Amino acid sequence: MDNTLLVTLSAQNALRRQMDVAANNMANVSTAGYKAEEVLFEPETVRPASIRERPGPVNFVRDYTVARDFRPGALQRTGNPLDVALTSDGFFTVQSPGGPAYTRDGQFKLDAGGRLVTGDGLAVLDDAGQEIRLDLAAGEPQIGKTGEITQNGVPVARLGIATFQRPGALDKIGDNLWRATIEQPVIAAQPDMVQGMIEGSNVVAVRELTRIIEINRAYESITRLQRQAEDLRRSSIERLARVQS
Repeated sequence: MDNTLLVTLSAQNALRRQMDVAANNMANVSTAGYKAEEVLFEPETVRPASIRERPGPVNFVRDYTVARDFRPGALQRTGNPLDVALTSDGFFTVQSPGGPAYTRDGQFKLDAGGRLVTGDGLAVLDDAGQEIRLDLAAGEPQIGKTGEITQNGVPVARLGIATFQRPGALDKIGDNLWRATIEQPVIAAQPDMVQGMIEGSNVVAVRELTRIIEINRAYESITRLQRQAEDLRRSSIERLARVQS
């Protein structure tokens, strides 16, 4: 296969990956606490085999990582006393089957046993790494700006807000959850949050829609170039066959 087809194939693969990420962003435009993603590319230069004495290098495109935008999303008022929106850096700490996990989604509820849990039923942890339990008969809980939970004026627990120097190194594990990798979390001493609100997705729908259109156009252009290269190759073979005959 000649270099033109290899280069266009690498571009198609990169664009397909970019489309997957953009489509996922659009699908999560209404997901609380979701952070927009973007594919990062880099050129990959190789020196292909050739019968020429001094073959020139060929540049391919490669998607080497996915970057995530951790800027906060817009706040949305719900009025639910168990909804909490972080207005500072950090993540709520929850207990997943694989260990502690982290999320910006503060849509919490109480299970039958009085545990504070996420929408998926994962226990929300306090600043000591323990499950938070509330007395269902003790009245509506109040959650302060720094995460203190009180009922009838009596302190019950404090939400554990984990911070990271390099949040981009977190590993995305699905269900709007993250897992620590090379860096251990630090519990924030003075987090900032608002009760009765949630943080919306920071995806800008118009920007993602524009990106999807641009990706489609780029893919069509690459495909046309690929077809032209195939047509030129076919024409050359047919012409060579006529000369030899």
